[in-house]
Amino acid sequence: MDRTTLKDLAQAAGVSVAAVSMILAGKGKISAPVAERVRNLATELGYKKIVPSRPSLTRRFKYVSILQREDFPYLWNFSQPFATWLEEEVIRMGYYPIILHIPPTATPKSVFKEITGARIGAVFAIHYADPELFAELEAVGIPVIIINNSEYQARFFSVLADEVQGSYEATMRLVNLGHRRIGYADYPRPNYPTLVNDRFFGFRKAMDESGLEYSDGHRVAVNLPDFDSLLFRIGEIYRQPAPPTAFAVHDDYFAAYVLEALSRLGRQVPRDVSLIATGGDVLDYRVPFIRKIDTMQIDQRLMVSMAWSLLEARLQQPGGPIQVLKTRMPYIDRGSCRFDMD
Repeated sequence: MDRTTLKDLAQAAGVSVAAVSMILAGKGKISAPVAERVRNLATELGYKKIVPSRPSLTRRFKYVSILQREDFPYLWNFSQPFATWLEEEVIRMGYYPIILHIPPTATPKSVFKEITGARIGAVFAIHYADPELFAELEAVGIPVIIINNSEYQARFFSVLADEVQGSYEATMRLVNLGHRRIGYADYPRPNYPTLVNDRFFGFRKAMDESGLEYSDGHRVAVNLPDFDSLLFRIGEIYRQPAPPTAFAVHDDYFAAYVLEALSRLGRQVPRDVSLIATGGDVLDYRVPFIRKIDTMQIDQRLMVSMAWSLLEARLQQPGGPIQVLKTRMPYIDRGSCRFDMD
């Protein structure tokens, strides 16, 4: 009789292979009834975990997390936990981590040569995404898992935060506090257009469902770090007869800019204006002089755990369809929102 595989369990339970892998590993946030059903099926079908065989390379393969040269220096504080927890997970599972920092001058060919030359067997890419490189790696049997970059989710296995839902919940937080005139602030991110669009879509969805009118007159969209343009635009908005009582902002880094601009215009947060970031945490809130901003937080540790489970599922069942796993973004209350007093 053939050995029961993760795919067999997934089909029997009516869930994804990645979900089965996480349940059997005791990871992720899977509902109790589903988890119990999967475990019972594993017992009934006699499932035994298979230790993944090594690739055809003669040396033991090693996992690598690739860190992108970020567009903005502040993202290092946000990216570093991903790399740290990935490294810990790789070591815990008995492999050797190699962390590559990709310089902006690197070509797909040169990075491919580094990875294959080091006999690396799988790749985790944190934010960084190069479709030409990843396609070449997949073609030679080196699986790639992208973490926190939604631009190529139709082409590569990815683990992402649910940005649409996060922005929706952030906006609904303001709605539930009584705000009816809510502005939106973001900035161009040429490398992440899907992220920018998803967060704005979640904001509009919440506004529409709440029966609130969206106004382009309450939209802030300026380049970073052009603070003068931001200050001018917010000044324009607050010269209007009925300006916003709250702002949903693309991330907490830009929200810090918005907060400073409001302060210079005599508007205090949260006394006069409530402020919430639809994504983060980018800022290091352990630093005492960082102003506290309510944020929809990206659960980095959970995403790392899910990424590993997704890789394990791929190693046990290669050749399956592209899978994208998304995590919910919890709300972190830091006191920058209050009930609308108008």
